[in-house]
Amino acid sequence: MEYLPSLLGLSVMHLLMAMLPGPNTVVISWVSATRSRGEGLQVVAGVVCATLIWVALALWGVGALLAQAGWLYRLLRLAGAAYLFYVGWRLLRAGLRPAVEGGRSPRLAARSPFVNGMMTTLSNPKSAVFWTSVFLVAVPSHAPGWVYAAILVLVTVQTAVWYGAVAVFFSTGLARRAYLRMARALDLLAGGVMVALGLHLADEVRREIASGV
Repeated sequence: MEYLPSLLGLSVMHLLMAMLPGPNTVVISWVSATRSRGEGLQVVAGVVCATLIWVALALWGVGALLAQAGWLYRLLRLAGAAYLFYVGWRLLRAGLRPAVEGGRSPRLAARSPFVNGMMTTLSNPKSAVFWTSVFLVAVPSHAPGWVYAAILVLVTVQTAVWYGAVAVFFSTGLARRAYLRMARALDLLAGGVMVALGLHLADEVRREIASGV
């Protein structure tokens, strides 16, 4: 019972982080609305798997080691910035086109929705900050094994349920019709968000290097 408050705190913290609009929400809603519910849920599965990777790295202390290994952490973040910029650029291109030939939406960085979900979460600066700092502080130290297993299950279920709900909502007829009516504007907005996140992350790394941190 002594670890239940910690688990509850982690649960609320993670759920709030997931609910904040970011790259995961952008990609899941875009794929679900412009393609299909099935592909949207495949993106969710990729997000869930990538989230498990982040949790495992954090629990094993790898996240903290990455944060301390300056050059490696910066290299990974620059790779993430490049991926976010590339996805944003493709969305901007889609929004600038008068129409997509044959009614088909352009693919993102990978052919597989699952891979796109994984890559988006692994490159997400919000995820990197959360799992390597805030999450680590909230995890109880020297806890028994069942606590860490419970954290893995809890985070997995919450990620799947929340993003699954996002995918289902945006793939409903009403939401899809509304999304597609504003497709060009929403593509431009989503692309702008992704490009801005990529540029912000790259600039953050640039400033760290310039200051010698």
